[in-house]
Amino acid sequence: MTRRTIRAALLSVTLAVSASYVHAGQVEQQLESRVTTLAAGTAAATQSEITASVFIPEFYALRSYAPAWFDDTTATALFAELDRGIAQGFRAQDFHIDDLRAAYAKAQSTQNAGDIATYDILASDAVAKLLNYSIFGKVDPAKLDGNWNFERLVLQQNPPQVVNAFLEGDSITALMDQVLLKAPQYNRLMRALAYYRDIASTGGWPQVPDTTTLKPGMVDEAVNALRYRLAGEFALNAGQILPPAPDTGEPASWVYDQNLVADMKVFQARHGLEADGVIGPKTFVALNRSADDRVNQIRLSLERARWIMRDLEDDYVLVNIAGGQTYYAKGDEVWITRSVTGTQYRQTPVFRDNIQYMEINPTWTVPNSIFRKDKLTRIRKDPNYLSRNGYVVKTRDGTVIPASSVDWSASNPPVTLMQKPGDNNALGQIKFMFPNAHSVYLHDTDNRDLFNRNERNLSSGCVRIEYPFEFANLLMEGDPDWSESKLQSILESGQTTRIPLPQPVPVLLTYWTAWVDGDAVQFREDLYDRDAKILDALNK
Repeated sequence: MTRRTIRAALLSVTLAVSASYVHAGQVEQQLESRVTTLAAGTAAATQSEITASVFIPEFYALRSYAPAWFDDTTATALFAELDRGIAQGFRAQDFHIDDLRAAYAKAQSTQNAGDIATYDILASDAVAKLLNYSIFGKVDPAKLDGNWNFERLVLQQNPPQVVNAFLEGDSITALMDQVLLKAPQYNRLMRALAYYRDIASTGGWPQVPDTTTLKPGMVDEAVNALRYRLAGEFALNAGQILPPAPDTGEPASWVYDQNLVADMKVFQARHGLEADGVIGPKTFVALNRSADDRVNQIRLSLERARWIMRDLEDDYVLVNIAGGQTYYAKGDEVWITRSVTGTQYRQTPVFRDNIQYMEINPTWTVPNSIFRKDKLTRIRKDPNYLSRNGYVVKTRDGTVIPASSVDWSASNPPVTLMQKPGDNNALGQIKFMFPNAHSVYLHDTDNRDLFNRNERNLSSGCVRIEYPFEFANLLMEGDPDWSESKLQSILESGQTTRIPLPQPVPVLLTYWTAWVDGDAVQFREDLYDRDAKILDALNK
């Protein structure tokens, strides 16, 4: 190295150190000025919209307005965590990532104090959003559903203090590791989202012509598209989507053969359809949902999980209303039973509560809406309906009266029906109570054939479960006084008996039109028409 080269190198280092020193003070001044105007609401801190107007002033005041995100290591970790936010179903626009990357590149290039301040404030805004969305969800369910009754979490620590402490100690990565929802279903949904995003990014899959019902053994040109439709979704390598084969006119590619029928039955089962291999209107609807549609269904399930699945104990019950299934998670084990949930007109609400007790040999007081819409018509047609099904008639003050004393032709007789325990009781022989404003609970049923249907949104709002006594024994584990023989004894007595649980068990009623069972992604149609409104809010 020549003397001139050495001198130039030393000068370069000296200038870099000098610039770093000058920028430190200048950046602090720029940040203090811009944060002050942001807090006062008098001017924009950057050209991009900043929404964390409470977080940012507190955060930089704690740091004496020192920049937080500009050094290479922290910036790399920041962008990695924002990418992990996208993996949770958020969008790059949610964190203005394109603007943020451009601001970072400009600040690195110019080393200008104003550019560094612009980038740093954008980064702090993105982090505030990432934390908020990851913990609470982006959408506030209470604003979309007047029946929502689960209060959002209250943070026990001050977010600016927490973020600053992690930056000075561990890293933003360590903080987000703590924040990321740990529920196994959440992680499975994230993997499913990555898979379907890969498919969507390469154009998705072809549509299948739906002009003819396809039955096993048929020969039809639509079968060719069907083969590539299924290959497009279930290819071994995510994203490796085959285009439809050119139509050669060879009948072999048009035959709905047994191999394809077997694949079709798997598809139907994963979409809650009759797995008979016959492709009719409902199966065509499922086939022709786009890859983008499936991406959005998974994103919605991730958002709904964020609403209710944080801070769960190891044991909890989850009802998937759209899927017609109830899960009892006990540590690493999950017990599953089929469920019947509310119809489109009597929807099961979404909320979280705690199962506190069960009632064996329950009575059923008929809700007034069901009394007027269902029972009155039956009583008028069949004078013996009440006695045959074990109903007792009461006045509004609870006095039992003869059924013959009531004018059943009235539009709304001032009486209440109560069904006694027995084989015909609509609640079956047991119910599981978590008292709530919706009068919704889990229970047995007198009509077990309903569980064999693929679409099980058939109830008046409550949740019927297929194996209620297995469920009861699981809930009572740990109670030394509980046994199978005790359960049988109470059932045989016919007496209504309340049994408190050893400890309350959280119950989550959610509405997932996409979820993962094992390694299989399940999809359902949006019977309650809830997805579009939430997706619109999620995309804003």
